[in-house]
Formats: sequence, C-alpha cells, structure tokens
Amino acid sequence: MKILYGVSGDGFGHSSRAKVVGRYLKDWGHDVKVLTYGRAYEVLKNEFDLFEVSGMEIQFAEGALKKRSTIKHNIKIIAENLSKWRRFDALMKDYDPALCISDMEPIVPILRFWFKKPLICLDNQHRITNLKLDVPKKYYADYMIAKTVVANFVSKAEHFIITSFSNPEIIHPNTTIVPPIIREEVKRLSPSEGYKVLVYLTRENQYILDILKQFNEEFVVFGYNVNTTENNLEFKDRDFFLDELKDCKAIIATAGFTLMSEAIYLKKPYLALPLKGQFEQVLNALFLKQAGYGDYSDDLQEEEVTDFLAKIESYRQRLNDYEVDFQKLPKTLKCVIENLGQRL
Repeated sequence: MKILYGVSGDGFGHSSRAKVVGRYLKDWGHDVKVLTYGRAYEVLKNEFDLFEVSGMEIQFAEGALKKRSTIKHNIKIIAENLSKWRRFDALMKDYDPALCISDMEPIVPILRFWFKKPLICLDNQHRITNLKLDVPKKYYADYMIAKTVVANFVSKAEHFIITSFSNPEIIHPNTTIVPPIIREEVKRLSPSEGYKVLVYLTRENQYILDILKQFNEEFVVFGYNVNTTENNLEFKDRDFFLDELKDCKAIIATAGFTLMSEAIYLKKPYLALPLKGQFEQVLNALFLKQAGYGDYSDDLQEEEVTDFLAKIESYRQRLNDYEVDFQKLPKTLKCVIENLGQRL
C-alpha cells in the first residue's frame, strides 16, 4: 500500500516518532513517502523518500510562546504553500496514495480531504481534543487556544492514535491511547542511579543556573553546547547526553514530551519547566505530577528545587510501578491499516 505520511518539522519529537513508525510501515511492505520540512527533513532524509514543503513553526522569545508572531509567521507559510498548489496536485495524482497519516502536519489532511483518502492521525497533541482533561483555571485560556489549533490541524480522521504516558478518559470516537515511542538508542541503555542531576534547557537561562549554584549538588547542564565547568555546574554538549541521561539521579528540564517519556521509561524523577504559553508542555507537566513521577514549576524558585530533591525517592518508587506494553502502538497501527485496507 502507498502511504503519504505528513510529519511536523517543528522540534525533534515528531521526527523521532516518524522514524520509528516509518520503519514499521516499510517492514510491513508498504511504500512510504514523507511530506515534511525543517528539522524533520534533516533527520529523515537519509532513510525515507521525502517531499519537502514550507512548514508551520511555533515562535518563541525569552522562553515564552509569542502568539502574535506565531500566527503572523504561519499565515505567511500557508499562503506560500497555497501558491504552490500545482506541486501538491501533481504529488497526489502521480503518487496516488491509498492512505494518509498525519503527525501534526496540516497539509496532508487537506490533501486527503480534496482527494478523498482515508486518514490516520498519529501524535500526542490530540490529547488536548480527544481526552478528558482537568485543566486548572490559570491555564484555561492557553488550553482553549491550543485546543482550537489542534482541532484545525486535524478535526476528522478515520482513527486517532494518541501517544501518552497517562490514560485519561477518551471522549472522541475512533481513538486509541498507546504508550510513547522510545528511541532504540534509549532502549539499549542500562540505567543506573548516579549522583548528578541532569539539567536540559532549550534556551540559555542564567536565572535558573544561579538558583542551581545555591545547592550542594552536582548538576550536568545541556543546551549550551559547550564543555566546561562553573562551580557545581558541569556543561556538556549533546554528544554526552545519553550517557548522562542513563546515569543521572534526576532531571530538571523543559516539559517536552519526548524527553519526559524517555525519563519515565528510565525511571528518572523529573522536575518539569514548561515553556510559558505552550499548553502542550503544561499538559505534560500536569500529567507528570498527577502520576507522581515528579513535579513542575511555572517560574522556578529555590524552595521548589529543595522540595523536589527531597522527594526523589518517593518519585522513584512510583516510577518503579510504571509498566506498559510498548508493542501496543505497532499492534494498533497495523490493525487500523488492515481494517482500512479492507474498505478500499
């Protein structure tokens, strides 16, 4: 079966998931063409047949989501893609996919609508629309914005496969929750309980570093792409990340879904620092705390780090109870594709 797979190029989480899912599809004998852009294009270009497009991205400044800049940028991208409609028309007529899959990529759902193709939505963002959430009042405005954005990306699909490390009530039909995809490099690790706390920041933040310097702890810091030492902070570049992830005793980091999922898999307590205005990261942090695997902070304070470090053992005990079937995603995806294939 020919499958057109749309993958968001914003960040590395989508491309990491697509690499694993794409390999499943190819192993099952399907012909896969990936429509993507940005970082995902670089990650996937050596392994899959790609169709490059201009893609939507979230705009940040000073650690916070800039809503107006994001809207302005993405309106421009939409117009740019519409001006190249002949390319997409040729793609669908020449390749003629039997099935479409979207991982928070909006062009493929549009193409499948115009060319009447079945669609599978596979991502973690549709937790916001398809699952029952208990959202604190202070996050409600961001929640409604995020819900509107996700619904506009994909509102209808033959099936929604949602990756999540928690299992809220499903409120949308044709939806299945599956465990997060864990990279093979992470699965091969043999984790140990070391003495360092891993810190991962997507953007430089001297305020947080100054807080960490107050503790009698050793922190290994990623995100600055340097190798140096400053007081109790050891800065390392990304080449050392998996080794430190394997052996750290806990993690303080932004609330990205991929790293949080890998931390839970490796049984590492986590203090999440969601980026301001990005509800998806807030949701990850809320799920983390509700599960008892760690805590989160909107605006990190010294006492919050103290409290987190004091509770590491209790978080670790809860993490030891985390057992899931990591084969549920390929089983579900294969079953959905086979059922759709019988209708074609």
